Amino acid sequence: MQLITYLLGSFCIMKSLFHISDSITQTLFDQKIIPLPIHKFEKINECIISSMHGILSTTLSTFAIQYPLIQSLSVPLLELGSVPLLGFGASNDVHNQLVSGTTSTTTPTIYDNELQYFTVSFCFSYFLFDLFKCLYHRKYLFLVHHVCALVLLLSSMISFKNHENKGFYAMYFIFLLESNTVLLNIGFLLKEFKFHYSITCGCWMIHWFFFVLFRLIMIPKLLIIYYWNEGITPMNLIQLGNFAMILSGSVYWSYRQALGIQKYLKENSVI
Repeated sequence: MQLITYLLGSFCIMKSLFHISDSITQTLFDQKIIPLPIHKFEKINECIISSMHGILSTTLSTFAIQYPLIQSLSVPLLELGSVPLLGFGASNDVHNQLVSGTTSTTTPTIYDNELQYFTVSFCFSYFLFDLFKCLYHRKYLFLVHHVCALVLLLSSMISFKNHENKGFYAMYFIFLLESNTVLLNIGFLLKEFKFHYSITCGCWMIHWFFFVLFRLIMIPKLLIIYYWNEGITPMNLIQLGNFAMILSGSVYWSYRQALGIQKYLKENSVI
């Protein structure tokens, strides 16, 4: 019942955010604050709402866990076989040991919390709203990504309902997947407003660096830790297929972004 309340509240909040984004975009074009053709309206609107979601979901996921997302090198490493892996995303007991600085295997479990309920509900609401928006505008390429994200978020809700205390995994995944959305949107706006190519490409390269670091390096690490600690279950297998789709899309988009940066440099560089 508590989770349903968070979900319904998130739907109301997300509906308001989409309306706010529409209003801001309409005002920018009506008042000619943005000197762009009207066919760019939807793209600007998309930049605003996705940036709002990226900032809010990243902030919520950061505060929803008890252990920092970005750890210093002084934090103990979780060794997986012979491969040392960063301790974040470890199982509940290991996670608690790192927090407390102890090595006891009898440390208490870290429980899911209400901010995690809200964060997952908030992200679920966004992707559901945006899914219908993509259908309306016939942006079919994004449908697979949104469906996979919805399945993974729904599986987190089921985990909450079953009191499995795995919410901190979801928080790490949300942070890694959503934290650099704003940089991508800034790069697009810099390009549209004809900023110097070096500034635009600089922003895109920073985004590409963190995109590759978070999605293609840190998420696979986190997945190894997750399946090592949680084992293979029917639900975990369903999650694995959706993770594989998102990672495949990330590889494709990182390649496309690299080509786009290279092409933009060739077209605009005076060297």
